[in-house]
Amino acid sequence: MKKITAISVVSLLLLASCGGKGKDAASMDYGLEEANEVISYYNTSIDITKKMVDMGEISKIIDYMQKNGKTLVAPVVIRTPVSATDTTALLNPGDCFPSSAADSLKMYYRRFFDVSKRLYANYDTYRDYIKAEDYKDDNYAKGNEICKEEKELAEQIPGLRSQIYALLTPYANKAEEATLMDNPLKDHILAGKALIFEIEKTLELYSPEAKKEDLQAAYDAVNAKKEAASKLEKKADFQSEMSNYDNLLKYVDKFLGELRKQLRDGKFTEDGYNDLVSEYNDVISRYNSFIN
Repeated sequence: MKKITAISVVSLLLLASCGGKGKDAASMDYGLEEANEVISYYNTSIDITKKMVDMGEISKIIDYMQKNGKTLVAPVVIRTPVSATDTTALLNPGDCFPSSAADSLKMYYRRFFDVSKRLYANYDTYRDYIKAEDYKDDNYAKGNEICKEEKELAEQIPGLRSQIYALLTPYANKAEEATLMDNPLKDHILAGKALIFEIEKTLELYSPEAKKEDLQAAYDAVNAKKEAASKLEKKADFQSEMSNYDNLLKYVDKFLGELRKQLRDGKFTEDGYNDLVSEYNDVISRYNSFIN
C-alpha cells in the first residue's frame, strides 16, 4: 500500500496496455501491474485537480471583483506548478479502462483544464483592466462581465471534480482489491480509503454558499462509513495495526465533531473550512500510520 498525502497522492505512471478487459468496473479483471497503474492514475487525478484550482483563492478573486476592485490590495495568487507530462497523461488514460470510460475521462479533463486556465486568465485580465483604470471609460461594464464569467466558471469546478471522481472511483476500488487480494487487513484498508473519499467529497461541497442540508447529507455519509468501519472484526494477530486503525476512526470522529459544530451554528466560513482541512490532514496522517 502506498501512503496518501493531503490532498491524496503518488507519482505519475503512464498507463500501459491492459488488454481492454470488461465493459465496466465490476467486470474488470486487473493483474497486479495493471491495478497499480489504475491506482496511480486515480491518485494523480486527485492531485492534479486539487493543484490546478484552489477554490479558496478563486473565492477571494470573485469577492475582489464583486467590489469592483475597490479594496486596498488585490488577492495574491500563487499557483502550484503542474507539469505538462501529468496533464498529458491524464488526457491519455490508456486501455486499463473500457473505451467509454476512457472517452469520458478525456472529455472531463479537457473541460477541467480549459475552465482552470480561463479562471486564472480572467483574473489577469481583470487586474490589467483595473490597473489601466479602463473602468472610468465604461463604468465597470467590462469588469462586471468578467466577474460574471468568473462566477460561472467557478461553479463548474466542483461538478467536474465530482464527475471525474465518480467515474474513476469504482475502477480504483476494483484495482485496490486486486493489490490487496492476500492482505488480511484488506477490509480495514478499503474502509479507511472509503472514509477519506467521503471526507474529500464533503470538503468539495463546503463553501460560504453551501446549503446546510447538503453538508448535513455529507456528514451523514461520512458518519455511516465510520460506523461501518468500526464494526469490522479486529485482527488479533495485528494488535499494532488495529490500534492505529482505531486511532484513525477517532480522528474521523474529530472531523465529524468540527463539522457538527458548524452545522449547529449554520455558518460556513473560510476559517471553518481551514479547521476542517486541518482535521482532514490528521485523518490522512493516521491512515498512513495504519498502513505503514
